Amino acid sequence: MNYRAVTPLLLSLALLPILLPILGCDKAAPEAPAGSILAISANPTRIALNGQSIITIIGRQPDGNPLNPGTEIRLSATLGSITTLVTTDRNGTATATFTSDGEQGTATITASTGAGGTTSGGGTTSDSSGSSSGVLTTSIGIPVGIPAGPSAASIILQPTPTSLSSSGGTVSLLAIVRDQNGQPLANQGVNFSTDLGTLRSKGATVQTNASGTAKDTLTLTAADLSNNASTVMVTVQTVGSDGKVSTAMSTIHIQGSKPVASFSYSAGSTQLEVQFIDTSTSQGALTYSWNFGDGASSSEQNPSHLYASAGTYTVVLTVTDTSQQSSTATARITVPVTAPGNSG
Repeated sequence: MNYRAVTPLLLSLALLPILLPILGCDKAAPEAPAGSILAISANPTRIALNGQSIITIIGRQPDGNPLNPGTEIRLSATLGSITTLVTTDRNGTATATFTSDGEQGTATITASTGAGGTTSGGGTTSDSSGSSSGVLTTSIGIPVGIPAGPSAASIILQPTPTSLSSSGGTVSLLAIVRDQNGQPLANQGVNFSTDLGTLRSKGATVQTNASGTAKDTLTLTAADLSNNASTVMVTVQTVGSDGKVSTAMSTIHIQGSKPVASFSYSAGSTQLEVQFIDTSTSQGALTYSWNFGDGASSSEQNPSHLYASAGTYTVVLTVTDTSQQSSTATARITVPVTAPGNSG
């Protein structure tokens, strides 16, 4: 017998259990057979703004046995972050950690197998118990930073004051949150935002107190209003435990500098006619009110007026801007007008 030939053979057989896994390392990960079922759950089912939840996915083949070890499960989240790819163990189970990113809302976590990524209509959405099952794909909703209990149904925003001068100032903002029964909703997160200026909260979540109110402060400077803004929009939002977003908006009016009325006048086309030209200054549109001193009036910007007789008349022009600020100019004229003049 050739012992030298048998010895290498025995060594090869002894190493076979070790070599097989190595030789098979390039084999593709197993896929879930068509008709497989996934179940997903979260613990806890509701987390804080910067909290975490353990997501567990359990896969079963059509015959009820666990999915093969190493089956890939793909994960995605509409809010926050989660590992995008996990694999099942010998029990057909895979886990991942979902981490919120400080944004309030309901995060939808979706899990799917490799085959499920190309199959539509095969999944079911999670219910309030925190778990669900479906074919090849499944999902679950996790409230983030949303307190349990009654859901916010409405929100009101009350700014004080509702107008500022062009030099700026501060506005106190009061948000009032009510539930479906019209009762104040405490411990409800709200977020203020503005298109100009600076908020004390800097946009972070503010919790309502026992009266269902949350407060913030808006500061506007002259630099913020340097482009002659006439309004500033402030918005407040809250997300109910049902995922519904309630929004309220309010407008802060910016008053420009007070207008300055003035006018010039000259002889018209006839002896007793006078032509008036508005020379007022303002940051915005004006309305005009002329009193010609003889009982007649006009709302035109540059009117002409025919007097009934020669004489001396006191003409008054009042201009009003969109912020209801007004100014008056007066001139004492002699008709017929022999030389152009201006209001004093």
